[in-house]
Amino acid sequence: MCRGLLLSAAFALALASMGGGSHAATAGPTLTVNAKADRHPISPYIYGMNFADPALAAEIDLPVDRWGGNATERYNWKLDVWNTGADYLFENIAGCFNAAESYCAAPPANPETRYRLFVDRDRDAGAKTLITLPLLGYVSTDPTYAHPFHCGFSVAKYGAQDSTDPFDTNCGNGLQSGVPITSNDPLDTSVVSTPSGQAEWVKDAADYYGDAATGGVKFYELGNEPNLWNSTHRDVHPDPTTFDEIWSKTEDMAVAVKDADPTAKILGFSEWGWPNYFCSAKDDTSNGCQSTDVDRANHDGKELAQWFLEQAYDYDVANSARLIDYMDVHYYAQGAVAGHETDITRSLWDPTYTDPSWINDEIALIPRMKDWVADNYPRTKISLSEYNMTSGPFTTTNAQKTIIEADTLGIFAREGLDLATMWAPPTESDPVADAFRIYRNYDGNHSKFGDTWVGASSADQDDLAVYAARRSVDGALTVLVINKTAGDLTSPLNLGGASVAGPAKIFRWSGSDISRIANQPVSASGFSTTFPASSMTLFVIPTKQIEIREIYFDSPGAETGSKKSLNGEWIQLVNNTSTNKSLKNWTIRDAAGTTYRFGAYTLRGGKTVKIHTGPGSNTAGDRYWGRSAYVWGNGKDSAKLRNAAGATMDACSYSGGEPFKLC
Repeated sequence: MCRGLLLSAAFALALASMGGGSHAATAGPTLTVNAKADRHPISPYIYGMNFADPALAAEIDLPVDRWGGNATERYNWKLDVWNTGADYLFENIAGCFNAAESYCAAPPANPETRYRLFVDRDRDAGAKTLITLPLLGYVSTDPTYAHPFHCGFSVAKYGAQDSTDPFDTNCGNGLQSGVPITSNDPLDTSVVSTPSGQAEWVKDAADYYGDAATGGVKFYELGNEPNLWNSTHRDVHPDPTTFDEIWSKTEDMAVAVKDADPTAKILGFSEWGWPNYFCSAKDDTSNGCQSTDVDRANHDGKELAQWFLEQAYDYDVANSARLIDYMDVHYYAQGAVAGHETDITRSLWDPTYTDPSWINDEIALIPRMKDWVADNYPRTKISLSEYNMTSGPFTTTNAQKTIIEADTLGIFAREGLDLATMWAPPTESDPVADAFRIYRNYDGNHSKFGDTWVGASSADQDDLAVYAARRSVDGALTVLVINKTAGDLTSPLNLGGASVAGPAKIFRWSGSDISRIANQPVSASGFSTTFPASSMTLFVIPTKQIEIREIYFDSPGAETGSKKSLNGEWIQLVNNTSTNKSLKNWTIRDAAGTTYRFGAYTLRGGKTVKIHTGPGSNTAGDRYWGRSAYVWGNGKDSAKLRNAAGATMDACSYSGGEPFKLC
């Protein structure tokens, strides 16, 4: 049974649920939703994960799953072996070394095909795969299928060390009295890796699954957090990474990938965080990052991200081909103020918010990324292939974690992020999974939050956040309200730009699971209701699927009765769904009873049609009434849209003012 939804046998307690129980509610901030404002597509790829739980992936129709992290930087696809790097004593680990495979009791006969297990799981869930390609220059070699493992700092070879693996005491941490060992041989664990070698992997995937454009592996990320290599992979890359090394390796790898699969989408940069968005590892960032730091100063004092994008742009201009499709960074919240933990999501978007961690600066990450791209490499998409907003050195409850993640996903939708994959994502039984369910499967039937963002704002985003989108499959308006406070809040939700067709269905999370509660009556101007403490409330508001969008009643210029003048007067309908709708025998009628009747005509999903008053040749987007006299009064009039059965589907009236009426 789907854990994410509990259906009541009856709605006997629903009114109490709507009112937040017996706790006294206080007045909350005003919420505003305008279905015709600020519209933009929401990328489905913002709801991604890293190494997703297969059960949860299937439940939420996971859109994208990333194969990434420190160990993937040293993955040898031909041998199916990783190196753990500094995460765990620089050890080579075979892919089969896990409980499910009895720790390599039966080593694979064809290790070069093992990556397909990951891709196949994604395909079973309907997810696109994002593979991180090693960029550092070394990959692991010679897997052993049992201890002792090959490791970067052998005690036998390099002497006693500060700590060792209790299961493999020959593998040390590479520190002797806190001082790093620098004389080790990278070939103890690794072999040189080249772009052509990684392109073989891309080609293998394209040959087996088809290229990215025909359903194969869609995304490739070039390396993982290069400015940490001298820490995370110091056994093979002890020297600090520089501006030039990052770009040189990125360029060579991207060219090789595009040669192997020209349709693949490439994520580049993939830096770990602040301050290495601005300076390289060679720079001294102990006191922040300044334009005078040595490596940055040698590159005209430019921020690393800016300079990187400039190089990509210059390559594209010189070669008439796009090299990088997504500007990618990683982001982990570094701190929060006690008692205001949920405010941390403001660092993703708010230019007035000073991050309370050691960063102590205005991050505004997504707008910052958009500015980088707009100024230096236009039309590049932006992504966060690793993020976690509750992983920093601050304490959060399960409820806070769930609310923070739901808030984060709403911000991604509103701000226009193109792709995001959560690091350390929830399992199916983890409470945080409900943050994904509220967007991707709130009712257990795979119903989803809308796919076109519409205007939504709160008078106090810190207390009560609101996110809204229209769903193309049925035109429904989905509105998610998140109460981040410890008290019940009663707030008005002012609604505009939507032709409401009935009460809203409500799905609510208030600490465990998502429950269906009683419908919310919705007027044309909205409603007021109470939002329980620490809760998420999703309203699914039905709207008219076919509606009147605009009436241009006062034809431009003098009303001469000419064909041009008559056809300058029109009424426009819109199909708010993604489904084609037959309008055969539907009618449009003015206040005087003048009627236009559709013949055999289908209005395609998401499209509009204008019905012009005069004569003309019908097309998919323009129909002609064929009249020799004007229909719509310039001072005052009304229009009614009826279906073939005569039921009124929409109406719009006006009285003077502008020569047109937006309905």
